[in-house]
This record gives sequence, structure tokens and C-alpha cells, in this order.
Amino acid sequence: MIDLHAHVLPGLDDGPKTMSQSLDLCRQAVSDGTSVIVAVAHANHPDFAPYPTPAYWDALTSVQAHLAKESVPLTLLPAMEIRLGPDVVEGYRRGDYLAIGESGCICIELPPTDFPLYTLDMLYQLGLEGLRVLLIHPERNRALRKHPDFVDQLINRQIVGVASAGSLLGQFGEEARQAVWTFMDRGLIQSVASDGHSVDQRPLRLTPAWEKVQQRYGADVAQKMRETVPQMMMEGMPVALEPWAPIKRKWWNRLAGIHL
Repeated sequence: MIDLHAHVLPGLDDGPKTMSQSLDLCRQAVSDGTSVIVAVAHANHPDFAPYPTPAYWDALTSVQAHLAKESVPLTLLPAMEIRLGPDVVEGYRRGDYLAIGESGCICIELPPTDFPLYTLDMLYQLGLEGLRVLLIHPERNRALRKHPDFVDQLINRQIVGVASAGSLLGQFGEEARQAVWTFMDRGLIQSVASDGHSVDQRPLRLTPAWEKVQQRYGADVAQKMRETVPQMMMEGMPVALEPWAPIKRKWWNRLAGIHL
């Protein structure tokens, strides 16, 4: 599996603090079947001190070296999780923000509560830079949950949403959990990432989330979202924002209380 969004680099944000914790996270991911991680760190989050780009590269290469030394079969791709703001394009041009390796994709997160007036313009400007936007955990944005027209605007601009696994499992509350399915049904969310931070609280385990996806949409759709879509993103290929249709459940499953 490809994990499109996880915090495994030590000492940069609210992810692991030590190399030992980083390696434990990486081993957890491998045990769950992950072979590639987009190793993000918050680049400009208001709750964390900013760091220069060289500090990111130092952390990444250090973890990669330890993985190789200990024969952990995991590939880490460089990337930053970038909070959308009016200066995001300028920051990218300066080299302050990193896209995902050579894929041409960039990880963008919205503020948690609002949909700023500059949102669509900044997303358009990033497109002019030759970037495809991966919108990280859109289900956790309150404005998107309350205003379906904002979701339509993102879909019309071919913005690919990637949900957090914890949202499917209820970790971020019922509203976020319900929004995942709504946004998948409509075509905004096309894949799921672990958004892992720690072994216990926010683990790098995607399997439980993919089981939920399979229950709702079936094995073929789950496989496409789990394997095909992430691979296309990493190869720089456009992803069609197709709505996903829930399978019709048997009446005895509904009586048994199967809950998604």
C-alpha cells in the first residue's frame, strides 16, 4: 500500500519526537502492509514552529538511513503538509514548501473551520505552477461539511480529496465520520491516508479504514481507492473524480446493526 499522508519524521511537528519513535511508526506501517509513505511534516501550521527546508531534508535522510541500516522495507517520499494561505504560492516558489517527490502533487490542508475567500484563487494559482492539489482530510473542515456548494466548487476544479483513516473510524467525531461518506459518494474524496502521528494514539494502520470502505462500496472500489488511485497520484497522472456508489445492503445486515 501507499500511504499518502503520514507524519513519521522526528522533531518537526506533532509527529514523533525521537528517531526511535519514528522507526516504531515505520515498522507499524510495514506490518500493516504499507510499502511507501508520503512523509509529510507541517510546514506552516500556526500551532508549530516553522522550520527551514534543509531541516526537513536532514530529518528525512536520517530516517531513510536508519531504515536502510535496519532493513526495514519502506520507501519514504518527501513532502510537506501546507496550510492554505494567501502566500502559499509565493512560499512554494521560494522553495519553502515541498511537493510530493517528483509527482507534481502537493499536500494542502484547509483551516479547520472556514473556507477562505482566497481558497479557489490559490488553488488555481497552484495549478498554474504545474501542481495537482491533494486536499488533505477535507472531511474535517467545518465549512465544507455545512456548505455542499463549496464541495462542488472543489470537484469542478479537479481537487482530489484524501481522507484521514481516523475519520472513518470516528476518531475526529461523528460529523467528520459522516462527511467522509458524503464526500466519497459525491466524488471529492478518492483515497484514504493514515495521517499517522504515533503508534498508540494515531497509528499508521490503514487496514481498518479500508475494511470500512469495502463494506460500503465493495471490494473492487476499495481496491481502486487503495491501490490504483495512490499509484496514479505518485506517477503524476490525473485522477478522475468519480462518485462512489454504496452497495445495496441485505435486509438482514441492516437488522444486525451493521454501521458505517
